[in-house]
Amino acid sequence: MSAIHPTAIIDPRAQLAPDASVGAYTIIKGPVTIGPASQIGEHCVLQGATVIGRNCKIGPAAYVGMDPQHLKFVADEANPTYLMIGDDVHIRESARLHRSTKPGREHATRIGDRCFIMGAAHVAHDCVLADDVVLADAVLLGGHCQIGPKTFMGGGAKAHQFVRIGRLCIIAGNEGFGSDVPPFAAVRYGRLKGYNAIGCRRAGMSREAITAIRGVYQRLRAHRVTSTALAAIRAEVPDLPEVREIVEFIRTSRRGIVSPHHGVQQAAPVDTDDAESLDD
Repeated sequence: MSAIHPTAIIDPRAQLAPDASVGAYTIIKGPVTIGPASQIGEHCVLQGATVIGRNCKIGPAAYVGMDPQHLKFVADEANPTYLMIGDDVHIRESARLHRSTKPGREHATRIGDRCFIMGAAHVAHDCVLADDVVLADAVLLGGHCQIGPKTFMGGGAKAHQFVRIGRLCIIAGNEGFGSDVPPFAAVRYGRLKGYNAIGCRRAGMSREAITAIRGVYQRLRAHRVTSTALAAIRAEVPDLPEVREIVEFIRTSRRGIVSPHHGVQQAAPVDTDDAESLDD
């Protein structure tokens, strides 16, 4: 039987696994689904079409599945918008996670397995976090951000809406940026500091792959024009899967990438029209 504190208020539409628990003064409003062995702490607010996986720990005082903070959003219970949370996710005190702006599970705000979202972090509407992402205290993600697997964002880091961050990146605390961050990158002092050497080693990458990644970031630093840097990478760096991953990420960037050079934004290699309004 679910362990529900007598002061908790649970909507009859909510579905709790038999071994889920809910702490004191928590409010669950709407068709929230809570998976096996998940623990909801004290003073939390969960609402909307929010689906929480197994063995998650949420709170205390976390706000999960709130309406998106979007001027054009209109709630419609017949066509709900979703927040989907994977397994083994930890969401700490005062963190805020919002549902998507478009209805349907296919458009859900998504949190992958084993993510750790620390105190006062904010995950806005339509964001997608892959598996094993860590957001330290007070990280702020604008709407529609995409964060790659095993990325770490330091405390107070801020990403503009629609920003993409690739796999195995590390972002220093208090960084703020509005451009994309390629896979394996390290961002500090407002620029690409280099590559995430420690993260790549801990991930078990081969020496050959790490050397090639270092070569990619050396060429990005050496060439201020993105298309020239990409040409140098293709000509001079071994054609490994990790290299192709970085090149494809940069090639498809719509916002351009964070520059390796102080005070310079590295433009996208091809001009593209961003059809989506920045306040979408």
